[in-house]
Amino acid sequence: MIKSVGIDLAGSGEHKVRCLDEQEQICDGFSFDSTPEGLAKFEERVFKDRSNPIIVFEPTGLAWLILAVYIRGQHPDCRLVRTQGRNVVALRKYLHHSSKSDKLDALTLAKMPFVDQERLNDIYLPPAKISAILRLARQRQRLEANIASRKKRILSIIDGYIPGIRQTFSNTWSPQGRAFLRTHLNPLAVARAGEKALDRFLTRARFRRKEDGEKSHMVYLTCKMAATIYEKSRSSGAIDDDFFVALQDEIARELRLMEAEEVESEAIAQRVQELYKEMHPSDNLRTIPGVGEQTAPVFLAVVGDPARFPSQSAFANYNGVVPDSRQSANTKAKGLRMTKARPAIMKWALYQSSQIGRRFDPQLAWVYYHGIVNNGKNHKQAMGAVMSHIGARILAVLRENKPYELRDLQGKPISWEDTRKQILLNYQVPEEIKQQRRRSKFAGRYAKTRTKRREMIAHSTHEAAEAPQSVMTTASPG
Repeated sequence: MIKSVGIDLAGSGEHKVRCLDEQEQICDGFSFDSTPEGLAKFEERVFKDRSNPIIVFEPTGLAWLILAVYIRGQHPDCRLVRTQGRNVVALRKYLHHSSKSDKLDALTLAKMPFVDQERLNDIYLPPAKISAILRLARQRQRLEANIASRKKRILSIIDGYIPGIRQTFSNTWSPQGRAFLRTHLNPLAVARAGEKALDRFLTRARFRRKEDGEKSHMVYLTCKMAATIYEKSRSSGAIDDDFFVALQDEIARELRLMEAEEVESEAIAQRVQELYKEMHPSDNLRTIPGVGEQTAPVFLAVVGDPARFPSQSAFANYNGVVPDSRQSANTKAKGLRMTKARPAIMKWALYQSSQIGRRFDPQLAWVYYHGIVNNGKNHKQAMGAVMSHIGARILAVLRENKPYELRDLQGKPISWEDTRKQILLNYQVPEEIKQQRRRSKFAGRYAKTRTKRREMIAHSTHEAAEAPQSVMTTASPG
């Protein structure tokens, strides 16, 4: 009877399968593809004799999805597992040394339940709307990253060619700021047209007319200053009106792309909120301090069914908000980075929520304060502990489906007003300690660099001292 099945998935082509029995011996091996005929062949070979094996995949794009959905639909009691690629690589090297093939990978996957069954994570197939929330949230995050990248590029260009122009606008991305960037990036043309023409243009572009004259005047003076410099350097032939025509075209295109992405991002945000309200009508997640409009849907989608996590530690390990460990005998390394467990969007949401939550939840504020002041951690290390605690609150709220209740360090309910007073009074990290933690972080980094440099210099000096000197000394004069 088949006990374990390892599937080495192919992005395109046939998948390789190895089956092991209860004595960990190969009892079957074959190939199949993701067609109705191929899936029927897999089902016939694997589930014969009423076997109900553990099926192990290695993440390969989304090739696993159609197979997992099919098996779960046909055999709901079968255990499906996706293991991390680095674990498979480590086990394959141990079992087969440097050899590698699709068949060996499938065999290695099949051995995983015999080697480390406790740490295998079952595949979770969320409801369609929960999956949609997560996919949309990731898509919006990519769009926001693109928008931020375009803004950074535009600002770097205008800072280079018209120094100081950005500071003349209270908000570079306001309607008047965008209108100026779209059509008036040529300081030579602005100076020729005059201040009144610029004032009329900016007045039409803005919604409010308060302090219009003062802002228009500063914009004009900045453009005139840049124009004066470029007029005096016309002989170089590098920057003239034709140059700014091309530059204006580039910036206008970047703005159009950016604004299209902003429209799509806003549409995604609205759709995510609709799905979130439908799937979590109580909105209890947002009763947790720090959990807001953008992060609550991410938490709901990533957790899905809270019952699939047997404990808070299992949830923390899944999110990767626990520091890696390195211990031997009586020594233990501290201050290590967090593990690289999935998913990245969950870590992002936890970090954003923790930054706000520690300012309004006294227990989270104490965790951050204690980590920096008493344990000597830097900001990111202390934030890791806060992220773990806020993750525990998220899982508890979803399990119990109850609003979160603020409590002090003794576990007694506390009002929002008293919470803020308590945090400001007791858990504000002194500025000198903040500076000390920053200095110690960089000092440690620079100390390692200096040590390596000294070792390299000492090594090269030692080699030079021991090198043969015959080239210089053996030649006799005359």
